[in-house]
Amino acid sequence: MFASRPLKAGLLAAMLSLPLLAHADAAQDAGAKELAATLNIDNMLPALVDRTTASGPILLQDYLGKNKIQLTPAQQKKAQAGLKGYMDGIHKLATDYFASAAVKQQFEQTVVKNLNAQFSADELKQINAFYKTPAGQKLLKQQPQIGNAIAGETLKSAEKTLLPKMQAAAESYGKSIAKK
Repeated sequence: MFASRPLKAGLLAAMLSLPLLAHADAAQDAGAKELAATLNIDNMLPALVDRTTASGPILLQDYLGKNKIQLTPAQQKKAQAGLKGYMDGIHKLATDYFASAAVKQQFEQTVVKNLNAQFSADELKQINAFYKTPAGQKLLKQQPQIGNAIAGETLKSAEKTLLPKMQAAAESYGKSIAKK
């Protein structure tokens, strides 16, 4: 009977601390969101659009190669003339994807997750209040790794949804220039 009292007391203490843990997580999330806003991390999205758009010619080349399409000189000239329009279409696909509410929400969650993985709620508070404190120096040191992780995860997710659309655009354009 005496052995069960410490167990009950421990369980009760753990249960009572759950609201405090939830509060700490909320404070940490709020600190991460504030820091993300301070650092303008949303500016990464246009860079991701550009990085994604840059794969347009590669996708077209892949389509032509996989389908063993050899362009005649006239078709090559047609392809060059239409390349800007094709790339504008690829850019629009990428812009629309990264501007969607679902992707922005996922991006914010990825930002918060990665910042929370690097910093405690107290550290985030210090960083937001005093950027040059030791916690601020840690942020400066970790910032490249955080940015790369966010970009990597966001592009990995885009690969599942956006890549097939871009491949379809490459196929459509490839077919249009391969017509004789």
